[in-house]
Amino acid sequence: MTADETRRFLDCLTYEDNTIKLYGKVYWCLGVTYDQNTEIYAMYVYEGDPVTYKSIRDLFAIESTSRDECMQCFIEDKFWDGKSFYEVASDIDWVDL
Repeated sequence: MTADETRRFLDCLTYEDNTIKLYGKVYWCLGVTYDQNTEIYAMYVYEGDPVTYKSIRDLFAIESTSRDECMQCFIEDKFWDGKSFYEVASDIDWVDL
């Protein structure tokens, strides 16, 4: 992704889900959601099969009382093969399904 696409992608994750490809793998990034009953924000990333798009494994999950904390953890946690989001951002392809 270009720097502009990276900013747009992160903005979109604050309110919607997105699919990306990275190093030949497919990932579903479930944007930040809010549960009014528990007052908790949540965000998840799942790896999917690149052919069938079926879920293979959970990659990232966070629940917090803060939307910003969810996004910060998504950006900083090194769950992309030991790298943070910005370390792999230039290699990500944003998939429009």
